[in-house]
Amino acid sequence: LDSYYEAYAQQYIDFMSQNPTTYHVVTHFKSLLTNNGFKYIRENEPFTADEPGFYFTSKDDSTLVAFVVGGKWEPIRGSCFIGSHCDALSVKINPGGSIRKGAEDYSLLGVAPYSGSLNELWLNRDLGLAGSLLVKDPASGKLARKLINSAPHPIGFIPQLAPHFGIEKKYNKQTEMVPIVAYSSDKDLVPTDEEKSSHLYSKYPLSLLRYITTLSGYSLSSIVQMDLDLVDVQPAARGGLGREFIYSSSLDDRLCSFDSVYGLIEFSQSFYGSEDINEYNGLSGIYLANHEEIGSATRTGAAGGFLLDSLKSIVGSRYRTNNAERLLELTNNSVLLSTDVTHALNPNFKDVYLDKNFPLPNTGPSIKFDSNGHVLSDSFAYQFLSSIIQKHVPEIKLQHFHIRNDSRSGGTIGPIMSNASRGLNGAKLIIDVGLPILSMHSIRSIMGYKDAGIGVRFFKQVLSNWQDEVAHLDI
Repeated sequence: LDSYYEAYAQQYIDFMSQNPTTYHVVTHFKSLLTNNGFKYIRENEPFTADEPGFYFTSKDDSTLVAFVVGGKWEPIRGSCFIGSHCDALSVKINPGGSIRKGAEDYSLLGVAPYSGSLNELWLNRDLGLAGSLLVKDPASGKLARKLINSAPHPIGFIPQLAPHFGIEKKYNKQTEMVPIVAYSSDKDLVPTDEEKSSHLYSKYPLSLLRYITTLSGYSLSSIVQMDLDLVDVQPAARGGLGREFIYSSSLDDRLCSFDSVYGLIEFSQSFYGSEDINEYNGLSGIYLANHEEIGSATRTGAAGGFLLDSLKSIVGSRYRTNNAERLLELTNNSVLLSTDVTHALNPNFKDVYLDKNFPLPNTGPSIKFDSNGHVLSDSFAYQFLSSIIQKHVPEIKLQHFHIRNDSRSGGTIGPIMSNASRGLNGAKLIIDVGLPILSMHSIRSIMGYKDAGIGVRFFKQVLSNWQDEVAHLDI
């Protein structure tokens, strides 16, 4: 197992260093699934999953559903999906225009926080530019997405006011946390007629626009819109005296996203060996949701219903009548793992954790409990996960997390996915579980190096054995 964990640790480090935005993450996974035998179902084409096999679909390169469906599956047999969010805290380039008046020839860039970013943790960091451009083909007039990433080159920096000035205060996000991107760069630039004709010219510094055209390889006249972030360009890395850790940005939650995709791929590979997809009677998959960090209430967030719509389409591609009843049978017999990173024990603040209710790195996933419904795990959920781990991955420990009564609880997609209109209302089980990290919601976080591989093994076994475990639960 050591080589397995080492391999996945390096694979995860490479993935995190190369995919800084949600667009990059989902596009990467689409390519990975295609290369591993999954068939892509486009949204603007008929949803055809009537044959047993491996499939995936995506919306706006921001959310994704992938699944394995067997030849003997029918809705009454239910399904198991592992859901996680693939967005992470970042700083957005202001979409309405980002020119900020500088001082003494400094060029400043107007930005906006995404969720809890743009705080003191973002000071004094090397910030690169990454995200999506919408580019128009001059011949057809069609729009296409082009991803850019300036790493390893940083283009911005939010400087701290030196303590020598004797001013201690919380920085104003609008006026005192504005990134510096240049000095005198625009002073002597002469715009071309093409540049002046672009609607982006009056909104963004000319030096920035030229940098983007060079980075993307497209002319300014072909760039219609931009959805860009400032991101930490420091690569993910192994750390600790024994290299026990991985240090990275955006662990929340590109860790569970990564592990769920690779868990599904490892599960699917069993059908190239001893298992026969035509004899398989299950529906097992993953769901990557966007915008969890800002409440999920978007068309690509968990409240947008993309997983439910995909289940409707799966039923509709196989049956022509009584689809409403069949969908109800499916959702009522489904299991959803709501997976999100959780708080590992911080040894400097052990007293803020509930005794014996905190996870540790390199140990195993953590089931989450909360008496007020911020997460949805219950006794059946605990038994379901405990049994799978004890039978199939006994060297992994199922840890658990519960907050103290004098602390507040964070949220997950679990309660959102229980929604009656766009979620899996009436699901047999919705389980909140995740992998532990330190420094959650910081620009850099820490995880155990084994936890990438532990998550893959755990999710693979859930997808492989959920039917047997459900059969033993009287629910």
